[in-house]
Amino acid sequence: LRSTRRPQSGHPLPDDDFMSNAASALWSAEGRADLAVIESLGANAVRLYGNDAALDKRGFLDEAHRRGLEVLVGISDYPYLQMPGNCLTTERNCYMQVRDSYRKNLERGFLVKDPSSGLRTYHPALQTISLMNEPDLKFLPSERPGSFLKPILSAFDAVLQLEEELQVAGPMPNLTVTFSFAVCPACPDHGASPAVGQMSVLRDAMRDPAAFGYNTTRDLWGAYVRRFENSVNTANPAGSFNSLFLHLYDRVFPGVPVFVGEYHAPQVRNQVADLKEVIALAGNESNNLKGISFFEFQARYDKG
Repeated sequence: LRSTRRPQSGHPLPDDDFMSNAASALWSAEGRADLAVIESLGANAVRLYGNDAALDKRGFLDEAHRRGLEVLVGISDYPYLQMPGNCLTTERNCYMQVRDSYRKNLERGFLVKDPSSGLRTYHPALQTISLMNEPDLKFLPSERPGSFLKPILSAFDAVLQLEEELQVAGPMPNLTVTFSFAVCPACPDHGASPAVGQMSVLRDAMRDPAAFGYNTTRDLWGAYVRRFENSVNTANPAGSFNSLFLHLYDRVFPGVPVFVGEYHAPQVRNQVADLKEVIALAGNESNNLKGISFFEFQARYDKG
């Protein structure tokens, strides 16, 4: 069901890319100053969803950097599932679609030119690029891991190829895929644990892409080891997140950071206590939990 709430005045934004200049009335210091508010709340990073590759992101990234906020941004569903000629029309090989889309991102704010060397580097605010959000729920049937592995492998390959082609220098952002909190009964290992099965079979596919139906000349495994961090969305409170996911994750992925891309347990009565518990969990160096992104800063009334 769509929300019955409607804005009292004004006009809707052209799309859901809140990093664009069209949304600067929300995030800029001259507007509502959302990034300043997020900074004042004590956050050190912000995660974004909508990503219209045709729109420039430089102003948003500059403002986030000025505020000391790292940016976690995802490639949108458009090249994967929505555009004419999307991945479903190319046997789930998303290389061409993601390459064309991500090239526009690089040209429209993700890359900056170093003034001293003239080399192109990633914008210093960019901390993590999420190749896809919840692919295990989008590429169906979800009970077959192969449904989402080929899209991820080909997208990963496309991003690496563009960085090589454009001779991107300097520190590189981390790369991730954010899985849902669903179990994966068909995953060969750990399928009964939320998300760990998906992460485990993805690691296998990165090590041997051809065994999972994707061929490339690039060293996906080497890039995975150097730059990949895992991520998951959950509506579970801190206690059950720890017992259902993190305990096993730490054993299966020793030393590999993981973060929660969407954290919010609305069924918990004492939300403040739950947030304190999960933040304490992230601050405990005995586990691999890097941090959480609270879902969400602003309610989306245009969604169901």
